[in-house]
Amino acid sequence: MILVFELTWDGSTHGPGNSHLIQMIAHAFPEHAVRVHAGAGHLHELRSFPALTALANLSFEAVSLWGDAASRSKTQDVSLSRFCFEFNILRAALAAAPKGERLLLVFASATSTAILAARLALRVTGREAGIQVGLHGNLNDLQAQRSRNPFLRALDMRAVMSRPRRGLRYLTFEAAIAAELRGMIPATANAVDSIPLAVNVSELDAWRPLELGEPLRVGLVGLATEAKGITQFLETARLFRAEYGPRIEFCLVGSIQGRDDPERFRDLAHPVAQGHMPRAAYIERLLSLHYVFLPLKPVYYRLSPSGGFIDALTWLKPVIATRLPIIADCFDEGGDIGHLCDDLAGMQAVLRAIMARPEPARYARQVEALRRVRAGREPAALAPAYRRLVVEGFPGFSGEANDTIAVP
Repeated sequence: MILVFELTWDGSTHGPGNSHLIQMIAHAFPEHAVRVHAGAGHLHELRSFPALTALANLSFEAVSLWGDAASRSKTQDVSLSRFCFEFNILRAALAAAPKGERLLLVFASATSTAILAARLALRVTGREAGIQVGLHGNLNDLQAQRSRNPFLRALDMRAVMSRPRRGLRYLTFEAAIAAELRGMIPATANAVDSIPLAVNVSELDAWRPLELGEPLRVGLVGLATEAKGITQFLETARLFRAEYGPRIEFCLVGSIQGRDDPERFRDLAHPVAQGHMPRAAYIERLLSLHYVFLPLKPVYYRLSPSGGFIDALTWLKPVIATRLPIIADCFDEGGDIGHLCDDLAGMQAVLRAIMARPEPARYARQVEALRRVRAGREPAALAPAYRRLVVEGFPGFSGEANDTIAVP
């Protein structure tokens, strides 16, 4: 049996990503039951994905979550009360799992205390299980300021990851991130696996073709953060609107942070809003784009996959992006899927070239190249690779399954 836990995020946050992760797991191990433990709001979001709920080996278990959303999001903070809360949830889940079955615990996201709580819960319940820890943006906790308290410092993510443990492995969602992690914490060298971040297949019926033309629509996708390059995007919008007028439009497909000044977004094609952007509006604006603009900052994205890039891949929008490893690897895989640039000046030069000499035929080829890459990142397509890494990394869990389904 595979027990999946989302103890950090509730509601719609990380809903699509967790849906794809769980689909991949369930497709990879159809002979195992997969039970998902999460807050009631998050389970409600997950049940909105028909491709997920159609899986016969899947069930859901609502659990209480520690603290409020703001407290839970501070994954770098070590909290003993959080540890106790996580321990009780994990112990109850283990106690409810059928006796005699091999177990795998998968954290869709995790704090350092959740990892420690899982190990203690296994010891207390007398169960044996592998522990797989999914690492998303919170891997950047490794760069956060650490507590001066030696006890709390010994329990933070850097300390936990620096102590290799049998049966504990980490899962990153791009190979370049796994390589970066091994360089930062050599102790993880033999305990880190990687699988590409999956695309969202549940809404693809809404996709529609778009020919290259004017006004050229360029968008930044997701929350307007500095790590994502929002300032560089707004600078580009100001320059190009002054130079080309209505021939080009810049769109934010997402929302702004609470402390941001809406006035600095005045050169965008649509008014911006704080808070959650309704999904239907998000998709409609994304579908209107010709290009997704990704001036990503390595300070964050060397350790995190880009949701904006995955949305571009899902909705077949060629990218104009900085040359970060997570993006460059996909260009190596897919070929001409947009324009890879060394810096913002290069990205702006690409836009000027497109405005001066548009190439509709090349644009159409880029869309088809994205389609081929997308097909390989569907949850079912990733399942054999995921199964293989589990079989190799957790032989105690998967030994019985090796002969059940061939692993390429």
